[in-house]
Amino acid sequence: MPFLNLCRPMRGLWFCAVIATPVMSRAQNFKTPTPDELHMTSIPEVPGAEAVILNRDELDDDDNHMRMFYYRVKILSEGGIKLGDVELQYDKRSDQFGNSIADISGRTIQPDGTVVPFSGKPHDKLLYKDKENAYSARVFSMPAVQVGSILEYRYSVRWDDHSFSSPNWIVQTDLFLRDGHFHWKPTDKELVTRTRGGRENFTSRIVWAKSLPKGTEVKSTRLANQRLDLELHVSNIAPFGNEEYMPPIRSSRYHVFFYYTPYTSSQDFWSTEIKNWSSDINKFAKVSGTVQQEAQTAAAGATTDEDKARKLYAYVMTLENTDYTRKRSTQEERAEIKSADDVLKRKRGSSDQIAMTYVALARAAGLQANVMEVTNRNNLILDANWMDFNAQLTDSIAVVRYGSAEHFLDPGSRYTPFGHLQWAHTMAGGVRQDSTDPSKFFSITPGDTYKYSHTARVADLQLQSDGHMAGTVTVTYEGSPALDWRQVALRTDENELRDKLKKEIEQLLPGGTEVQIVTVTGAADSEAPLKVSARVTGTIGNAMGSRVVLPAVLFEANQASRFPHATRQQGVYFPYTEYRQDAVRYTLPPGFTVEALPAAKISSQLKSSALYSQTATQTANSVTLRRDLILGDVYFPLEQYEGLRTFYSDFEQKDHGSIVLKRAGVTVVAPAAGSGQ
Repeated sequence: MPFLNLCRPMRGLWFCAVIATPVMSRAQNFKTPTPDELHMTSIPEVPGAEAVILNRDELDDDDNHMRMFYYRVKILSEGGIKLGDVELQYDKRSDQFGNSIADISGRTIQPDGTVVPFSGKPHDKLLYKDKENAYSARVFSMPAVQVGSILEYRYSVRWDDHSFSSPNWIVQTDLFLRDGHFHWKPTDKELVTRTRGGRENFTSRIVWAKSLPKGTEVKSTRLANQRLDLELHVSNIAPFGNEEYMPPIRSSRYHVFFYYTPYTSSQDFWSTEIKNWSSDINKFAKVSGTVQQEAQTAAAGATTDEDKARKLYAYVMTLENTDYTRKRSTQEERAEIKSADDVLKRKRGSSDQIAMTYVALARAAGLQANVMEVTNRNNLILDANWMDFNAQLTDSIAVVRYGSAEHFLDPGSRYTPFGHLQWAHTMAGGVRQDSTDPSKFFSITPGDTYKYSHTARVADLQLQSDGHMAGTVTVTYEGSPALDWRQVALRTDENELRDKLKKEIEQLLPGGTEVQIVTVTGAADSEAPLKVSARVTGTIGNAMGSRVVLPAVLFEANQASRFPHATRQQGVYFPYTEYRQDAVRYTLPPGFTVEALPAAKISSQLKSSALYSQTATQTANSVTLRRDLILGDVYFPLEQYEGLRTFYSDFEQKDHGSIVLKRAGVTVVAPAAGSGQ
């Protein structure tokens, strides 16, 4: 949440906050439950729901430097009892605004109306700690929680008397909300914000970015004293479904993000912020003597601009990227590294610092190069109406011109191959240093074709007559899947990497399969495939008398339906396009033949977006099944979900086909009529 420090000189005066008398909110008094609430056992809107939020209130009072919360939660099943343990998270160490959680009170109301007051003592629980942050939670447990209880509690968050905070209302949670009320009383004082590079601005305007149900709006009222008052009433808000392959949650769920701003319009905001950001980039990426010398050394022998770009890219990839290798606090990095010069002298830097250093080296080598700041597509989707640069644009990449074309490079993403972007930076919105035309502030990064992200899974298995098997499995990763594993390797040691890969292969094979990793190659070579070889033993298929039944598509036998539900809240959002290939050869036990096999060739297609094929071949003593899946698009809007689901359901059914082996020379005789068998 953005905080503004008011205790700063304003036009020659010092202005500090004055604590006013606390204001009463409608959350100050507990509510008498209705008979329907006491006897409620379910809600028709969400069959099987563990709980429902009956009421939720939030009052944000800037002049009193506090935020008050009120909840009434009805427990509907055993699974909802865990909601009686409440954790209110905050960053205890890095919180420079003096946030404190206090005024906790509550009660539990049983289905018969009995009231059990909260008399416990809240305590702090450490969730995570590093050099800079100490993420903690103020924890308290409601009394006598059982199925049918109504939990009613409130608490406040207070902060430094000299700071002001604009709220972020997260309207949609994972529980159904019957009634919600959000209320912000912003200050009418003129504030001073300190933004990028220590720049100070006078701030008197309030704006907001929102995603709300149709017909729901923030009510803005100018009171008799000319103070602005902002409210939002919502009712019957469906829970935010944590669906597979969904767009980033921060962009998708209902919310309102407020902020104080000195800007008069979004165009004014973006043009000024981009200008300031670009100026800061140029300051960091200044071509000093050290940068010039390092560029000459790293690009030595290059005969073309592309050669220069490649050599410089390979060089910065050798620098220690501290985002992956060791956790340094933000304060440490800011104190020690303020320029590309510093990165090159210390041979280390964060992802963004290394990306900016690459641009400095490219400029020193005579290339046209700029930084592009992009949204991480794993977290959110760029919203031009949300005037918060730092909250949205978090990652730096490089745009370099050579060979009469622009090329998007990702030097700050360790092990990303030259000429490509980490998948979270592909097809992502961002701003560029050369964004001078107001109508072209925003750009979209390119994506890769499905051929770039390739996974091949190959098994060669020798079968026994009782269904046991032994053999080898080889998995080869290229493109985005390989990058994912390489960055896992950066954060672990070799033994841990091998253990994670072992578990990955075990999940693909029938339960009880023993997997032994033999070799892992290419884990530190971004230009080569990452290849994992393993020996496997176990039971595969079912032996039934003279027959053995095997899965036709071995690596998908354990895969549940990806889209089991007929309806969905969000469109489908895959990380990247990809190409998956499977090949499994079963060598038959002596004396067995193939009785049943899937069709020689099976295929399905979803327009130009996806393609599936399966082929089956056999020899005298073996059967080979091949499966290909091509995914050519990453986003399918909600109106395309039915077609996508049909496509997946169709090929998943084919994936679960069987191969039947039969012992040669065995004849099965049907029992005679009336034999009783």
